[in-house]
Amino acid sequence: MRGCRVIGSAGSEAKVLFLREECGFDIAFDYKAGSVLEQLNLEAPDGIDVYFDNVGGETLEAALSALRVHGRIIACGGISGYNEEKPRPGPSNLFNMITKRLTMKGLIVRDWLDRQGDFEKEVGGYFRTGKLKNRETVAKGIDQAVDAFLGLFSGVNVGKMVVKLA
Repeated sequence: MRGCRVIGSAGSEAKVLFLREECGFDIAFDYKAGSVLEQLNLEAPDGIDVYFDNVGGETLEAALSALRVHGRIIACGGISGYNEEKPRPGPSNLFNMITKRLTMKGLIVRDWLDRQGDFEKEVGGYFRTGKLKNRETVAKGIDQAVDAFLGLFSGVNVGKMVVKLA
C-alpha cells in the first residue's frame, strides 16, 4: 500500500496462499519447505531492506544474511525461542550488524500509543475498503485458552488466535 515489495513466510501452503491471494503479499513461501535463507535468496536475490521479526532464531539469522547494507530490523517477537528451557546462543552471523551497518530496534506497541489515532484513521480506512485483510482463529470459552495458546506454537491458527469468552 506504500509501494514496498513485500515478502512473507508462513508454516503451510494454505497460509502462504492466504498471504499471497488475500493479503496481497508480492511473494510468500513456506518456511517449513526448505531453508529460509535459500528461499529469501531465490525471491530477493539482491537482498532485502527491512525485516520485521516476530520469530527470531534461524529466521532472524537468515534475515541477517539477506539484508542489504544499511538494512533495518524491527524486532517485535521471538516465538521460536519462547519455549526453550535455556536461552539459545544468538545468531552465528550477528557480525553482519557491523559489516552491513544494520539497524535493529525493538518494537512494543504501547510505545506508539500517542499515534494510535493516526494509525486507526489510516489502517482503519484500508480495512473498511477491503485493501487490508485479516483472519482470526477463534477458540470459544475460557476453558480453551490453554489449548489456544499452545496451538500458536504448532501453527494451528491462521492469523490472530483469539479466545472468545462466553
